[in-house]
Amino acid sequence: MRARSYDVAFYLPTLGPLIDSDAAVPFAGGAETQIWLLARGLARRGYAPCVITADTPRGLPERMDDVDVVVRPDWEGGRGLRGQIDQLWTLWCTLSPLRAITVQRAAGFSTGLVGAITRARGRTFVYSSANIIDFEYERLASSRRHLWLFHLGVRLANLIVVQTNEQAQRCRVRFGRDAVMIRSIAEPAAQAAGSPDVFLWVGRLVRYKQPQEFLSLARALPEARFQMVGLGSGDDAQMEQMVKSEARGLPNLELLTTRPRAELFPLYERAVAVVNTGAWEGMPNTFLEGWARGVPALAFAHDPDGVITSDRLGGFAAGSPERLVSLAQEMWASRNDRSDLEQRCRDYVQREH
Repeated sequence: MRARSYDVAFYLPTLGPLIDSDAAVPFAGGAETQIWLLARGLARRGYAPCVITADTPRGLPERMDDVDVVVRPDWEGGRGLRGQIDQLWTLWCTLSPLRAITVQRAAGFSTGLVGAITRARGRTFVYSSANIIDFEYERLASSRRHLWLFHLGVRLANLIVVQTNEQAQRCRVRFGRDAVMIRSIAEPAAQAAGSPDVFLWVGRLVRYKQPQEFLSLARALPEARFQMVGLGSGDDAQMEQMVKSEARGLPNLELLTTRPRAELFPLYERAVAVVNTGAWEGMPNTFLEGWARGVPALAFAHDPDGVITSDRLGGFAAGSPERLVSLAQEMWASRNDRSDLEQRCRDYVQREH
């Protein structure tokens, strides 16, 4: 690969589905969405960004929306130390020709690999947090080597970027470092025009997202309607099968097929609330997309920076299933009389994001 100069290079290997417009490609998550929105925004302002990602089955373009797309080759060495060496070599070959500030998003072993290569090449390395669990990564790391590599990357980072005050505080406590807070981006959107008649859940079908809590909510409120867009994960096939099996027994719940991000937006038009049941989060992108349209949030276990409560942007159950049901009942009963709530949601996004 020839040497290329950029203002900033974003490394996120799962970004591909946002760039590939093929409708068969499932939606990407919040971390990917934020990086892609940021890269496109920088390009519109005259900067030269690129994104580094793994390929998709159909293949990615070299450029999209004035953002260069650098495809990182697939790993070939398998698991274990040999695989890690192959990953390091692949990343070296991919990153070395890029003269740029390099930003790596979300906790993982690649934080250390990308950080080491970037610093070895004499360039600035930025670690960008995507979730509060990044500061307790020992709960997620699949091996001691992966945990060590993540901590190495944090130490090597010239700058740590977080989304919320909560993340900044956790960074200070866990790593003894001050982080720079850059709030998540929310794209402008028109007020939802449909009559609200369904609770909406969008996310990956993995344990920490706790999709079973949404199923339990649907079971507890047979008079209400529920829609779920769940992306299966090869790492948690059991959870995916459980959700599909239980959903078949809930006549008021519709399990929708996965779809590109742009095709999710019409679902917000009739949402009573955007529901998040994750055990830990950053700033959920689904909340931002809902609030931008005047749709409130209903959170089970995590209220980012306490804004749902402090700014009255929906309901927060503080981890209580009973409270979640009670809040949903209230939202369902008042769904056609919430103009003040809708305006607060839109005002918050315009003011803060």
